[in-house]
Amino acid sequence: MVKGLFVLITALSFGIALSSGFTHWMVTEDGLSIQSVSDSPFLMAQPHSLVQFLDQERKLDAISQNRELFSEHEKMIREQEKIDDPEIESKIRSSDEDCLAAGTFSTNRDPFIVSYTLVDPLEDLEYMIGIVKDLNEDIPRENPYCTSDLPFSMYAFEHLPSMQQRAGLSIPYEHELQKSLPSRFRLLDFGHYVAVALEKEPTSAPLLNLAALYWRIRGEASNAVECLRRSLHYSTQQKRAGVMFALGNMLHRAGHSLDAIVLYQLVLAEIDDAFVHMALADALVVVQNRSDAIVEYDAAFARDPKMSDASLKAAALRCDQKLVDAMEKQHKNLLDTISEKNLYNNRYELVKTLEENVRKNVLDADGKLQSTLIYEYFTYGTLPHVSCRTVKHSGRSAMQCTISDWRRYRAAVSEKHQKLITAARRNAPQFSNETFDLSGDEEEEESQELIEFLNALDPFKGIDMDEPNGRPIYPRKIESSMSRLLERYLSNSWPNRSLCDANRWRHPMPTADNLPQLFMSPDNKGYSVSDLLNKYLGLSPLKEHPLPWALPECGSFIRDQPLSSMFKLPGVVHASSRGRSVKFAEERLRQTFVNLVGNRATQADVAQRIRTLLKYNIGPKWLVFNLAALYWRIAGVPGEAISCLRAALFFQPERHADVALTQLAQIVMRTASRDEHLSDASALLNTAIHVDPNEPLTYFLNGLIQILQKKYSIALAHVRAAVILDPLFQPAVDVLHALKCAASKDGGNPVGERIQARCCSPSQPNVLCFVSLGGACFTARKHGVYEANNCDINNRQSKDVCWRATPLVPFIAPSLSYDTSDAGNLENVESLKNRQDTNTDGLDDWIDNSDEIALDFGAEQCLQRIRERSRITTTPMSQTQVLYAGAKRVMTKEAEEVWEEEVTVHIVPFPESPLSLSQISDRRQMLAYDIELPEVLPLPLKEQIRLGLQYLPPSRTSDPNFCNNMKMTISMLHEQTTSTWVSVTAKGVGLEQYMDLSNPAPAIAGFEPNCPDLDEPSPLRTFDHLPAYHLREQFIFYKPEKALTDAFQSLGNERERIEHVAGRLMIAMKVSKLTPNLSKNQDGGVHWTLSTASTLFWRVKGDAVNALKCLRHSLNNAPPDMKDVALVSMANIYHQAGLLHSALIAGGTALGISPKLVAIHFTLANIYASMADYEHALQFYYSTLSLQSTFEPAKERIRAIYCHTGSTFRFHSRIHLR
Repeated sequence: MVKGLFVLITALSFGIALSSGFTHWMVTEDGLSIQSVSDSPFLMAQPHSLVQFLDQERKLDAISQNRELFSEHEKMIREQEKIDDPEIESKIRSSDEDCLAAGTFSTNRDPFIVSYTLVDPLEDLEYMIGIVKDLNEDIPRENPYCTSDLPFSMYAFEHLPSMQQRAGLSIPYEHELQKSLPSRFRLLDFGHYVAVALEKEPTSAPLLNLAALYWRIRGEASNAVECLRRSLHYSTQQKRAGVMFALGNMLHRAGHSLDAIVLYQLVLAEIDDAFVHMALADALVVVQNRSDAIVEYDAAFARDPKMSDASLKAAALRCDQKLVDAMEKQHKNLLDTISEKNLYNNRYELVKTLEENVRKNVLDADGKLQSTLIYEYFTYGTLPHVSCRTVKHSGRSAMQCTISDWRRYRAAVSEKHQKLITAARRNAPQFSNETFDLSGDEEEEESQELIEFLNALDPFKGIDMDEPNGRPIYPRKIESSMSRLLERYLSNSWPNRSLCDANRWRHPMPTADNLPQLFMSPDNKGYSVSDLLNKYLGLSPLKEHPLPWALPECGSFIRDQPLSSMFKLPGVVHASSRGRSVKFAEERLRQTFVNLVGNRATQADVAQRIRTLLKYNIGPKWLVFNLAALYWRIAGVPGEAISCLRAALFFQPERHADVALTQLAQIVMRTASRDEHLSDASALLNTAIHVDPNEPLTYFLNGLIQILQKKYSIALAHVRAAVILDPLFQPAVDVLHALKCAASKDGGNPVGERIQARCCSPSQPNVLCFVSLGGACFTARKHGVYEANNCDINNRQSKDVCWRATPLVPFIAPSLSYDTSDAGNLENVESLKNRQDTNTDGLDDWIDNSDEIALDFGAEQCLQRIRERSRITTTPMSQTQVLYAGAKRVMTKEAEEVWEEEVTVHIVPFPESPLSLSQISDRRQMLAYDIELPEVLPLPLKEQIRLGLQYLPPSRTSDPNFCNNMKMTISMLHEQTTSTWVSVTAKGVGLEQYMDLSNPAPAIAGFEPNCPDLDEPSPLRTFDHLPAYHLREQFIFYKPEKALTDAFQSLGNERERIEHVAGRLMIAMKVSKLTPNLSKNQDGGVHWTLSTASTLFWRVKGDAVNALKCLRHSLNNAPPDMKDVALVSMANIYHQAGLLHSALIAGGTALGISPKLVAIHFTLANIYASMADYEHALQFYYSTLSLQSTFEPAKERIRAIYCHTGSTFRFHSRIHLR
């Protein structure tokens, strides 16, 4: 101990001797050394004030933090300013199809106040003339007032506000209704005839309708309403709808559009007429319900295509909606920009204020100089050309130095400094490595008590004892009383509203600041931790471990071991970097920890017992390291706790790894600063469930993560599973209580009520349907994949999208089980078993970060229990990953850290030995190593096919001369691939911005554009999941693409050789790395346009490996709308290599990005032709012609298909040729 202290003091003195005359020091960024600071902000004016010193530190930290935020604010402001577009309205009006269709149509109120009628007055006029034959022309003209007594009528709509205020209604003249009357009728004569007829039959509905028509033409709403009220009362059921429509139209024109909507909707229940939809839409527009109005206009136009006003009004409204949305986004962006700038200015002013306060606390220049001179005086002794003396200020003595000759003084200081260094080096003792105890163990004072203890410990040293001496607690046997308790917890009536209100504070929803602190005891696995800490150390709960005591550090056990992938997860890395903090201390676990020995033990005593177990290798390593991790969790040191968990998983990864994984997940949860970290914790817990699905704690912790991520339905499923496994697990019961109370408060249904079993057909009885989603259903397929099914009343099923099942989906309905007779399924399960048995890298391959409860390959008792009780939802999964038969790892080494993209597995055989032409003579044999065809094939638009058929109609194939001079054979169609390429310039990107064409081009051997490796590759973004990528070094049919030579040379100046252009690209890559605006967020600092262009060089050379390397770089870095450029090249390379299915998937993705790019259509057509799928090939050849009618290669291939196959393709009949 003394020797070690001496070494430390000597080393410190030696370090000081090597320094200059500085009084302040700081730790370097790597934390391994210290360096002097010449102008330290901690050189305080009042060095005696601790309060001022701490305040100075706080201010400097605040300045540093605020300066880091400046760049983020500036970036945000620039992005928001780019979004702002003052010309947005004119751009939308000039380019949007709805705005163009609407033209200058106004969406003000007036165009939507239109008169409509469903009643033909001629029939009513005939009735009237039958009553009134001839009238005396000389008598005064009367008006047809409807004044007959009307008793209460349920048809008169007296409850409507407008009807209650009918005396005050006002409408404009409706002269357009007069056109429906015979031309010989003057309006006054018409009114007189109706008045006379009404005197004879005052309750006649036809006459009342004519009277209402008269008053509407004259614009007198109150009289018209009285007539319509009586007409509604006296009309027959068949005629009443037309009268309601007239009343609704009049109320709409009178300004009571809400009442009109009520009437229109009642009319629609009786009559499905275009005019009713049109009138309803007008009323909806006036009340500002424009979305529903558009639907009604579309309905009117669908029922009567001659009603052009409906289409025009719908287009105008859609245009207005788009303009409003754009303006609102612009307004919000403007407010955000102003807010961001104000925040930036406030932060800037704050930093200026803090810097000024920091400067006030620091010594002035003269004080700093005096401090340095005084330090040098006491360090180097008396020096020439300096005079130091004692002076008095305000009654206090102080030292002050003056310099007579600065140059000579500095020379003297330097000479003294060098002498001090020489003396320190000469006098420093030589130390061997043995001086330091690398294990970190301090020498123990060998007292008599300690000697006796160590002697008694000899029989136990090195004993593994890695077999449980008792039965595991889980799966727990459910007694009848527990079963009743479980039924209560899972019932929809628990907890009721009063119980929720009474226990609102007792069972709060967990938050990031109030997480439960839990430990999965090894006792759960059948081990006795108490025996290990007592009996196997020769101690008892009442007898303390002999002194000295120390901490159970684990770092020395794994110091030289590499980090496994699990510990490279961002959440784990973040947790490891956190230092000791009270915030991370899990104090509630302290009692659990001391109870491992006995409730009268102390924390330090238990820690030393664990240290002794580690030092003398007593007991199961995984268990002891987990106990050490528990100690550091209580102490609030996450980094040291993770070191102990690393050791537990490194030494014995196969033994009860879920104990360590649940601890590690809780540490990550407690230290998480981003949602990504919580996802990492979930991945660890899903891995733990794979290890042992019987433990309720693992499900419960996963539920907590889902709560923190606000995924409450999934959280409820996990917590329910925990309660099902152990109804006495009180933390899970409390959280289940909180979740169900929250659900009932929000009016949501329990998760268990959201899924129903349904029988779609006798051949497919086991389909599960989500009630809340309108009957969205799914059914089981092989390999654990579930597909969506739509069951209608005719039991017809249509596939929609694929869903990846949550692992509890098979447990929702016991009848949904896997078909174990399926050879493919057995192969998949066997592959998974092989992974479990042969994996030597620990648990990395089992990382799973889905939201779902993980699948399991055992623990039938517990899983059966969950199967009978649980129902949870599923999440959509559209991606796939390839697993080669016989492989030990799901993910390649390059992608093993991207767990969030692990998806459904398809088994694809991988060649056991390198492929050669002697093994495979036909390129089509490569399909044996390719992925299965996707269920949804890429297809062109029907409009494109229809347009393309016009340029080479199928009718011409019957022409005898159609096949004359045909040069292309069917084998050429299959085997003669065409090189296709899309330049970035076709997408509006100028390559000259990234490559200098003005300087002379180098043509030096080795100047080749090698694309950099990816920093953070995404296997799905770079399409590494396709088998073709993994076979890239065995493309035996891929040849140099000389046809692309001209295209590559066109990237440079005129008449430049290939080597010159390659040299330019290589230099451009180096320049890109040195240019911040080009290298930012680009792997290796190389801009994606350069890697895309470099692909051409490697394709011309016939180097598929380097070509795909450049394409992966482009795909990983290019914007989403530019990825089709690389995907076309990738599809073309895979096509030429014979991996047609991979080529089709890459090309289909490109089509989704750019559906109007000629090269994509032609590439996909060629792929289908090589597959002998002539129908789909023809569709794409025709769509190619629709985009470029003069494209002769497409026409030549169309002729080849028709002429050589002798087939008649009727697909064009489905395109509705006109």
